[in-house]
Amino acid sequence: MSTSASSGTQLLLIATLVLVISVNTALSSSPTGLRNLGNTCYLNSQLQCQYHIPLIRNLIIRGSNKHNALNGNTDDCDDDNDSSGLRSVFESMENSRGTSASSSVSTYTLCRKLGINVYEQQDAQEFWKLLLNGKYLPDRAADLYQGAYEDYIIAQDGSSREKRREEAFLDLSLDVQGRSSVLPAMSEMFGSPELLQKIEGNGWRPEKGAEPVDALKGSSLRVQGLPSILQLHLKRFNYDWHTDSMSKINDRFEFSEVLDCSGICADIEEDEKHLAVFDLQSVVVHMGQYGSGHYYCYVRPDIRRPLWYRIDDEQVTKVTFSDVICDAYGGLARITQRRKRRFLARLFGFRSGQTFGYGGRASSAYMLQYVKRSDIPILYNQE
Repeated sequence: MSTSASSGTQLLLIATLVLVISVNTALSSSPTGLRNLGNTCYLNSQLQCQYHIPLIRNLIIRGSNKHNALNGNTDDCDDDNDSSGLRSVFESMENSRGTSASSSVSTYTLCRKLGINVYEQQDAQEFWKLLLNGKYLPDRAADLYQGAYEDYIIAQDGSSREKRREEAFLDLSLDVQGRSSVLPAMSEMFGSPELLQKIEGNGWRPEKGAEPVDALKGSSLRVQGLPSILQLHLKRFNYDWHTDSMSKINDRFEFSEVLDCSGICADIEEDEKHLAVFDLQSVVVHMGQYGSGHYYCYVRPDIRRPLWYRIDDEQVTKVTFSDVICDAYGGLARITQRRKRRFLARLFGFRSGQTFGYGGRASSAYMLQYVKRSDIPILYNQE
């Protein structure tokens, strides 16, 4: 082999190595933290979850307005609009990626534009729904979170009278108390209908002035109604009518990295089942009790890799999925497990490890965010 050919081969190998290192560095760079301005942890945790979906990030940074987004045109629009505060935060996060392990971004501009009192604690779910329902996101971005299910009432008197209505949703609120995990809770929501019986005084009146009849009342979810980004709100806060007070439900409630909704979708065909499969992208955790807690999140920046980060305001830590579920499942199962370890420690004379996760015994998942697997090429710019 000639000297020139050998040199060319070496240069090609070096160039290839540099490219591989550059790609791996970009993929492995730690996320950028967000500063807590007082009590803005709820805002920080939700922004991190959304920022780490590339399509959402790009749509917000590019600032496509309503008309352009619906037509696939993402040309920049005027900065003097309702989304400029959010865009400013995302641009700063993008520019800070990989610059320093201790770098963080301020959300002051966003809070000022939204009129947020940074010293007042808010609800993480309500905050994000406020943004989705307002003019703070391009319509194309907001549409990715919107799904639909059908409410129905069917008379049981043989008359075939029924009432059906489509209900749009931006997230689904699941009961935690007395439920074991996500799928059973969703199955309960969209499963067997409730029987309304006139003998018990709760029969259905099909028309105004009509006699009440027995009827089935329920909700059904179809695969066509599943959004690209599925947010599940876990109902951790409960109002007690007897004591006129709110409290936190920290019961154990399990979730998985893969959520297959095909079993709860009505009238789903075999070739549609792959459209009902979701991958877990992020988790918002609430630590503490109602009214005095703290929010942080776990995110998976690249849905194709099992690499998770815990982002607690400015603090960013690489973790495993085992760390996520240890911290986010909640419940007494962790206490029982801890007691067993203490018993074994006393019996065999070794030190027992910490069973609770990062947030301690009062931490549990509050929001779960899944992305539809069939839409990953679009959401993660793989097309």
